[in-house]
Amino acid sequence: MQSQQRFFMIYVLLILLIILSCISTGCARKAGRVVEAPPAHQPSPVGPQIKMPNLVPAKLSEVQEAVRRVFKDAAVIDSTVNPNFLTGDFNGDASQDLAVILRPTRDKLVEMNEKYPSWLLRDPLLSSTQERPAPTVEERDVLLAIIHGYGENDWRDSQATQTFLLKNVVGSNLAVKSAKDFQSAHTGRRLPRPQGDLIQERLRGTDGYIYYASANYAWYDPKTFKPKSDVNMVHGAR
Repeated sequence: MQSQQRFFMIYVLLILLIILSCISTGCARKAGRVVEAPPAHQPSPVGPQIKMPNLVPAKLSEVQEAVRRVFKDAAVIDSTVNPNFLTGDFNGDASQDLAVILRPTRDKLVEMNEKYPSWLLRDPLLSSTQERPAPTVEERDVLLAIIHGYGENDWRDSQATQTFLLKNVVGSNLAVKSAKDFQSAHTGRRLPRPQGDLIQERLRGTDGYIYYASANYAWYDPKTFKPKSDVNMVHGAR
């Protein structure tokens, strides 16, 4: 009888030890999870990927098609100039535009000077304060047409017809420059604030740029440029 009691006591003690062991192990695991330090390197969350435009080099046939879309047969690409077309984001809307050098068709001057053309004829060399008759296209003119991009196909799109036609600004050594490169090349000078890419060229013995700002194209001559005062600024800066 005494041995049975002893065996029963040992059995109870073993059960208690097993229970206490399980409780202590569970607490240790729980405590370990609470104090566990984060990994040394946390990868940054992946943001939405921005789809970059597929800038395919322009083909002459595509440029000719764009010119016909806007001007029909009233103007043709000037084959005597090289390069005679450039591409870039010339108005800063993240869409690729086309700049192409044109000559008016001899017997189509009436169409080029119609009252309500589908393009905007401008002379960037004229000051906005100068009161002169509206510019017209003449037979001897060499013109720079800038066709703005539209939709996913940019300047190639069938609906890309918004066009600026510029007089008196076709020079030599034409090249596209970004606004960042333009600013870096003229550090310390007073500069305009272009929207988008610029067209660098040599015009009448001066190295300058055609650029878009304030809804129009202008000519930058580093020797004569004077920034326009802000007409909306009534009070001085606080």
